[in-house]
Amino acid sequence: MAIVVAAAVVVLAVIAIGPRRGFGAPLDPDSTGPLGVRGLVDVMIELGFDIRVEAGVPGPADQRALVIVDAMTDGQRDGVREWVRDGGTLVLADPLSDLAPSIGGLTSIAFTEPTIEPECEDPAVRGVNRVSVADGFVFDGDGIGTSCFPRNDGAWMVRASEGQGQIVSLGGPLTLTNQLLDDADNAVLLVNLLAPTDGGGVMVIRGEDPAGGGEDSLAEVLPDQVWLALAQIPLAWLGLVWWRGRRHGKPVLEDPPVRVDAAETTIAVGNLMRRAGQAQAAAQVLRWRLTHDLRLRLGIPDTIVGDTLVAVVVERTRLPADRLRDLLVHPLPTTDDGLTGYARDVALLQRHLITHRPGGPPTDAPVPSQSQPQPIPSRSPTP
Repeated sequence: MAIVVAAAVVVLAVIAIGPRRGFGAPLDPDSTGPLGVRGLVDVMIELGFDIRVEAGVPGPADQRALVIVDAMTDGQRDGVREWVRDGGTLVLADPLSDLAPSIGGLTSIAFTEPTIEPECEDPAVRGVNRVSVADGFVFDGDGIGTSCFPRNDGAWMVRASEGQGQIVSLGGPLTLTNQLLDDADNAVLLVNLLAPTDGGGVMVIRGEDPAGGGEDSLAEVLPDQVWLALAQIPLAWLGLVWWRGRRHGKPVLEDPPVRVDAAETTIAVGNLMRRAGQAQAAAQVLRWRLTHDLRLRLGIPDTIVGDTLVAVVVERTRLPADRLRDLLVHPLPTTDDGLTGYARDVALLQRHLITHRPGGPPTDAPVPSQSQPQPIPSRSPTP
C-alpha cells in the first residue's frame, strides 16, 4: 500500500512541477534543453553580434533575421517579406513556411541521416565541409536561386532573391538545436548565415500567432476529468493487486503462441496487395491511419469528415487546403506510381504533425451523415 501511495504522489508531483528549469519548449531560442536553440544565440553573443529574440518584424537596423518555426500571423509574415524586399536577409529554418520553396523530398537515405556536403559556391559555405541534419526535407530548387547541400534530387539549402534582399531556406530546424549545433560544421554554417556586416543587428523572430504555443504549464491546461482519473489510479491498482494476488490450483501448462515479427507481417500484406493490384486498398489504409492520427493529434471528433474535416485541419495546422483535400477527400490512387506519391505526401504531413504543435479551439460544426468514411476491411484481400 505504501509503495502505491508513493508512486501516485511522485506522478502528481511531476505533473504539477512540469519541466525542469532552464529547458523549455523544443526549438525555443530560450531553451537550454537538447532540442532548444539557446546555444546558437549564445554563440552569436560570444562573437560580439547584436542579437535579440522578439516578436514582430525586423527594423531598418537589422541586417539578418532568423525564423526557426513559422508561427507568424499573416500580417507579421507580410511585414517580414517587405523587410526582405528592402534589403534584409532572412534565414528560414521552417521548410513548411509559406515563405519557403516547394518541398521535393526527404534528407534521409534508407532510414539514415548521413551528413551532406555543400557542393556550391555560396559565400555562407566558406569553411563548411559537411552539415549534420535530422528529419529534414530537401527543396525543389530548380531555377529559384543558389542550391546547396544536394540530396535525393533536391537541395537542403536554397538562397533566393526577394527584391533587394534574400531568403535562405533550410530544410529543417533541428540542425540549429543545442543537440546538433556542434556536429560536423553546423555552427560554422549558421554563423556565416547570420553574421551581419557593418555592425548591423540580428533578430530571432518569434511568431505572434496564438496557435504557435504558450507558456502555460501542463498542470494548468489539464482538465478536471484528468485529475479525477489520476486520483482513481491508486484505487484501480489496489483492485488489480487484490484480483491477481492469489491464484488457486496448479499452474495450467499452455503451448506458447507462435511469434510472427511485425515487419514480416507488414511485408507479406504489402506483397499480397501488390500481386492483387490493390493499390487503392493500400491507399485506403494509409488514409484511414492519417485521419486517425489527425483526430488524435488535433482533438477532432469522429463525426467531422469530408470537407469539414479539411477545414478544421487547415484552421489548426495552417497547411494548404488543396494538399489536405488531396490526402483526405479526393479519390484514392489506383496505380503503383500514384500510391507511391500518396504515401510520400502522407509521410510529409505526419512529420509536420510531429514537429509542430497544433492549436485552435475544438469545433462543433454539423456534418451530413452521408459523408461518413467507409469502413476498412479487417483482413487483407486474397491474392
